[in-house]
Amino acid sequence: MKHVSSILFALTALCRTCLGADPVTPQKEPTPQVPLYRSSVVGTDFDFITQSDPDTFVRMEDKGQGMAEMPDKSDRTAGLMQPAFLFVAHFSDGTRVNLAIDADFQTQDSARTEALRYAPRLGKLPTALRRGVDRVVVHKGGENVTAFSDVGLIVLYSDNATKRIGTNDLEETVFHESVHAAWDKTHAASAEWQDAQKKDGLYLTDYARKNPQGEDLAESALFAYTLLHHPDRIPKEEGARIARIIPNRIAFVEKLLPKDKPLHFVIEEKR
Repeated sequence: MKHVSSILFALTALCRTCLGADPVTPQKEPTPQVPLYRSSVVGTDFDFITQSDPDTFVRMEDKGQGMAEMPDKSDRTAGLMQPAFLFVAHFSDGTRVNLAIDADFQTQDSARTEALRYAPRLGKLPTALRRGVDRVVVHKGGENVTAFSDVGLIVLYSDNATKRIGTNDLEETVFHESVHAAWDKTHAASAEWQDAQKKDGLYLTDYARKNPQGEDLAESALFAYTLLHHPDRIPKEEGARIARIIPNRIAFVEKLLPKDKPLHFVIEEKR
């Protein structure tokens, strides 16, 4: 995150990206008022991203301790600049992501262990998505404080991450927040995306329906990614219904993650 103002905007808005996890209640025939899933993408039973998926993470570089921008929606009184343990995660496709881990982890080793919970999950992201993620901030605690994001930035909470690991949802959370961090600025308000929304008409999740400008791209992208690259992870009949509801949004995402091209490809490492 290069601009403090955009981070503060993310905080005042509580960011667009607090994922819920209510039980799934599929509808027989979705209507504009009743999406197929009455929660968010992590409220489904689908395992969109699995532990066996290719992981491009190769090494964690320790950068010691220092001051870092640590936006925290759970504590509005905290200063933006806070002491943190700093790391850089390197990936085999040439991308890298900076991590700032809460000083409350107390030791570099403890902070490194925490950072290593996220690096392999970042490594599973398509290169086209991860290359837009510049920084990940991790705060200690926050069991019921959901992740949020801004341009190039993802903010996570360790206890909430633990909860999401328990429900096999942390990979999906990282994907969702990465869409916000990497693609929202360029695509969420674009004429092409809005035209796809208009042509489709319906929304897959209630979260997307209630937040069409802020959440629909991140919600739809994970369904589209899975149908395009791992269709076996969604039951055939269910996948067909999803494809009927958002065909134009799936086509939009396919331009970003082409079905006939590798998800991971080598780029010149970010400097």
